[in-house]
Amino acid sequence: MTIPKKGSRSLVVDEVRYRWVASVHDNAINLVIELADEPGQKLQTYFHCRDLYVRSPDGKWRFQSQMQSIKPSHVKRIIRHSLRSGWSPGEKIHKPYVLRDAAKIALTIDIIDIDSRFIEPEAKMAYIKEIAADFLDTYMALSLCMDFKMHDQIMDSRPGTRFPIGDENMQKMGLTFSVYLDFVNARNLPVIALQCNEFPDVVETFWWFCST
Repeated sequence: MTIPKKGSRSLVVDEVRYRWVASVHDNAINLVIELADEPGQKLQTYFHCRDLYVRSPDGKWRFQSQMQSIKPSHVKRIIRHSLRSGWSPGEKIHKPYVLRDAAKIALTIDIIDIDSRFIEPEAKMAYIKEIAADFLDTYMALSLCMDFKMHDQIMDSRPGTRFPIGDENMQKMGLTFSVYLDFVNARNLPVIALQCNEFPDVVETFWWFCST
C-alpha cells in the first residue's frame, strides 16, 4: 500500500520526488518514506518522543508538550543516508528498509539537550521521564547489583513487595523509585523490577543470577 496523498508531504532530493508521513504510536514517531511516483521499497524509521514536563508548585510533574519534531531538512538527511546504506526505493521489495539511530542521523535533537539530563534540583521544566529512565539504567547496572543487603531483603519478600530506592538528587527533582521481586521463572531465576513511582511506565527488569 502506497502512502496516501492526504496527510502526507512531498519533497525533492537530488531531483527525485519522495512522499513522507510521520505519525505517533506508543510514544514513538513513525516516519515512512517512499518514492512519490512508482514507489517501491518503503523506508521506515522511528524517533523517540521527547516529552517536556513542567513542575507545579506542589512538586508534581505535568506533561506540557512533545518536543520532538520532524522537518523536511531532517527527512532529506534520512533519505540521503539510507540511499548510501542500502535502501532501494525504486525496487519492488515488500519488506521495508528499517533505519536505526534515526534521531542522530537526522540531527533532530540538540546535543546540549541530550547531555543535560542532570538538571538543577529546583528546575521547573525538564525531560523528566528521560532522566528517570537514565537513573534506572545506571542504578540497575551499578548500585543495585552491589547492594547485598537489598538483595537479601528482596529475595526474602513476596513478589510485588516494594522497597524504596533512596537517591537525594532524584528526590530533589521530585522523582522516587521502587525495586521489587517481579517473579521467579521456571529455572528458579528471580526477575527484579525497578520502577519510577511518578511515571509507572518507566520500568526496567533484569535477571538476578546470584542467590541466597
